[in-house]
Amino acid sequence: MEAKYGKYVRCDHCNSDRIYIQDKGKNVYRCRRCWEIFSLTGNTYLHRSRSSLRFWYEILWCFVLSHSANKAHKLLGTTRHQQILFPYHTIRRALVNYSDVTWEKEKGVYEADEALYGGKWENLRKRAKALLCEQSQNKRGRGAKERKQPVFGIYKRNGGKVYLRLIDDFEADTLEAIIAKIADKESEIFSDAWKGYNGLVGLGYAHSRVAHGKGEYVSGKVHVNGMEGFWGLSKTNMNTYKGIRKRNWEYYLKEMEFRYNYRGLTFAQQVNKLVEILMRKPNYA
Repeated sequence: MEAKYGKYVRCDHCNSDRIYIQDKGKNVYRCRRCWEIFSLTGNTYLHRSRSSLRFWYEILWCFVLSHSANKAHKLLGTTRHQQILFPYHTIRRALVNYSDVTWEKEKGVYEADEALYGGKWENLRKRAKALLCEQSQNKRGRGAKERKQPVFGIYKRNGGKVYLRLIDDFEADTLEAIIAKIADKESEIFSDAWKGYNGLVGLGYAHSRVAHGKGEYVSGKVHVNGMEGFWGLSKTNMNTYKGIRKRNWEYYLKEMEFRYNYRGLTFAQQVNKLVEILMRKPNYA
């Protein structure tokens, strides 16, 4: 109730505080001003959920503790695996929207980098390798974008937060458009020597780079170690899922983004943060 309304419950329709409880067991209220009936979970990500708020609280604890949906299903004793899987998807959808809405575009120092998520070539079966070779998809590095998922990330040193975006390629137009949206002009951008960043100075950014291909990883304050550290941590954590469908990539990436950005909170504080996010008005656009 506090996450959605604050100290006092207010009507979802006319914003009046003249409220009385219609059904205490179902968290249903009625407004004395417009006489509309509304619920605590109305206009939130929990709208029309059949699970109780107490059960949702237990699910959030399992999510924060990084339990898989299958393990949470066993711990909570649910009859069906989907009773945990669907709430997990709801949480991840909420995190996708929350990331875009709450990111603050400001002047500062940023580290920009790209990564490819997917299985290693040496771990593929011989039949899969032969098929990829026939389709000319056996390239490595940035050339492997056809069989792996390209991801762009930017690390804000002021606050130590990351922002992730799925991309189709590593071209300048793609990278510059994202950077222009999330980093204020006249900010400092640090990156590697990839040609996709060549036009940042023309956009008004102070751009410095390190040449990883020449063995240069740190030059004074210029490096992308913050972003590189996140890549390693997130890929290690995502290995536990043993395969992710392509249509769900963004959801799992935003989960990794949330865990990293709020790593300084205790488990209880992370649960409270998720409650606050779930009680926001959903935006599925």
